[in-house]
Amino acid sequence: MKLTIKHPFLCLPVVSHPKDTRVLKLFDGEKLLLCVYFPFGEAAADNGTYSYEYLSPLPVSEWIGRTLTLSAEFPAGFEDAVTQTDELPVSSEVHPAVHFTANAGWINDPNGLVYDNGTYHLYYQHNPFGVNWNNMSWGHATSTDLLHWTRLPVAMLPDEEGTIFSGCGLTNEHRDEIQAAADSNLYRSLPKDALLFFYTAAGGSHDSACSEGKDYTQHTAYSTDHGLTLQKLPGAVVPFLKTDNRDPKVYWHEKSKAFIMSLYLKGTEYAILRSTDMLHWEITQQLTFETANECPDLRPISAPDGTEKWIFYTASSEYFIGDFDGFRFTNYSAGKRASYTELAYAGQTYNNAPDRIVLIQWLRTQNPERLYTGMLTLPRELELIKQDGEWILAQHPVHEWFDAKKAANTLFHAADTTSCQAELTSPAAVGIDVSLCSTGKVSFSILENVCAYDAATGIFTCADKATQLPAGLTELHLIADRGILELSAKQDTVIAYWELPDDRTCGTITVNADTPICAEAWTVR
Repeated sequence: MKLTIKHPFLCLPVVSHPKDTRVLKLFDGEKLLLCVYFPFGEAAADNGTYSYEYLSPLPVSEWIGRTLTLSAEFPAGFEDAVTQTDELPVSSEVHPAVHFTANAGWINDPNGLVYDNGTYHLYYQHNPFGVNWNNMSWGHATSTDLLHWTRLPVAMLPDEEGTIFSGCGLTNEHRDEIQAAADSNLYRSLPKDALLFFYTAAGGSHDSACSEGKDYTQHTAYSTDHGLTLQKLPGAVVPFLKTDNRDPKVYWHEKSKAFIMSLYLKGTEYAILRSTDMLHWEITQQLTFETANECPDLRPISAPDGTEKWIFYTASSEYFIGDFDGFRFTNYSAGKRASYTELAYAGQTYNNAPDRIVLIQWLRTQNPERLYTGMLTLPRELELIKQDGEWILAQHPVHEWFDAKKAANTLFHAADTTSCQAELTSPAAVGIDVSLCSTGKVSFSILENVCAYDAATGIFTCADKATQLPAGLTELHLIADRGILELSAKQDTVIAYWELPDDRTCGTITVNADTPICAEAWTVR
């Protein structure tokens, strides 16, 4: 199929429940631009139209005026449904208000989190061509308040090196401290306001249609237009180490004047690598955490007394607090869970966020009957708190959440009551704060979703699931947002997430208790 490119986006018709999946390729002459497993629907009847659910836009502005070739075994009618547009298509879905979701398609791990020039960049694992995991690419969105996101064109798509697995972003502010290498060092020639990215090229992955026989290796990309477009660099900066090595997270370590990479190896094994030129990386430590795997994030975190500690955060929300000298992570605590439920996964913190550490995690939601699958948590600011002689991680909603709380958006605000009720008449995220006695019971009905907490036992029930929380919690903070419920308590050291079975956007919200409580609810749009 020959296509003369006239508009910035080439839009391919996608079905959620395909009849079959076939390899689709896009070429510029002999050069392969795209190679994915594409979901195809039923062939159109004679003189009929091809049925699909959404359009997936490929950014092709670079090729305007050129003729590209789209190659696959197309069902009847598919070629007529391929279009070009000047703007990103928008689905008809009503999305959560403050929990990021893709316009359409699958998302998982947050990637490349970096703050640049007043903007928070969010890249993320994304299948633009379906609502299930496949074709791992980097989606992209930006925000100035960490609540409301602007969706942007997909930033990186699979190539002959593999699909684009997880990685990180950082600024080039330490350009002048990068040591000259024998190789030509592009990083030193890039402007200081360039953005740098590390990612795993998942060669040979079963979602990679064109990299058979290749290994997982660590690669780099850069941007000189403030993150809008990413340019992949050829070759791997970290070659194959072990079977599943992936998920590089890189920071500058000021005291030892080097870049530090934490990297997942396989099973429960991780590595710490070090480089002074960003081209040559040396393993300085290998670690094994018996119950952790994937997505490491090793970074400094200050205690309230100013003491610098280091946190090693892993995909399952298990974290370790210890010391780091630029080479080895030592004196670390036993692992602790940052979440009481298993819905949140693969958290990553922002690089370069001013005066705070901001964490975003993937919520492994199913989102049945939606054109999107998966969402991301409300961003939270990390702090170390001493409890019972140990350092505990607190995760506070970003201050922008509280800044958005306005009196005009209050649903109810009552003291010394056993019942509150309000109507939500238009889509919004809802915050609910409740103060109760240490042995009380409180129940919530949130748009037909029933949840309850028994302070005497610590059992919180939601979506027909019972979760053991600490008993005696007297302050509960809930955030409900189209299909998701977040809970925090005990100075935000108790965190839990649930997918709600009913994701309606309007209806009744009630809070009932067996003893007098104070309760407040408000909306954020």
